[in-house]
Amino acid sequence: TDPTAFNYNPLANQDDSSCVPFIYGCTDTTMLNYNPLANTDDGSCIGCTGLVVAPYAENFDSFGNLGAFNQSANDQMNWTQDNLGTGSINTGPSDDITGGGYYMYTETSGFNNMSAILYSECVDISQLTNPCMTFYYHMYGATMGTLDVLVNGTNVWSLSGDQGDQWNMAQASLSAFVGNDITVTFIGIYGGSYTGDMAIDNISIDECV
Repeated sequence: TDPTAFNYNPLANQDDSSCVPFIYGCTDTTMLNYNPLANTDDGSCIGCTGLVVAPYAENFDSFGNLGAFNQSANDQMNWTQDNLGTGSINTGPSDDITGGGYYMYTETSGFNNMSAILYSECVDISQLTNPCMTFYYHMYGATMGTLDVLVNGTNVWSLSGDQGDQWNMAQASLSAFVGNDITVTFIGIYGGSYTGDMAIDNISIDECV
């Protein structure tokens, strides 16, 4: 019965506690900054602004340069380029996957029920016969949230909860997207407290191994 809610029902005469707030963002799955958490489009959708040809790899080791990746302006947290630990104890990596370099991580201190979105420019995978995306993730912390990976708006990989204090490798097939340029989106979702700093590193779009 709340007229300010996204799912306000003017015919209802009793509130059933089902009200959903408006979440603004880009709701077009073909856009670079598509926000799967949004239920109301705010006109912020951004199309391809560049084209990267696979094979492509990004390790974030050039400080201040995210390569083909961009921060969303419509999320609540941020992915931060960092090295040698995060700002919270008992969570996050102490180094990058190769040692001495940088990675991207989400700092969850001070946030609540929020997400951080990192998206790529368009990637041309037409030169690959059997394309896959490989990356490393670090999800250590008692209140670890969820890491989702989307390709052209489709969820191709998802994991939740504490995975231990080490880097792990993940691989997702891109065979369903052959014939199309792709965009890749990493979404880090808050898990409940400050011990939920997740990180990603060494993203590669190449032939499956």
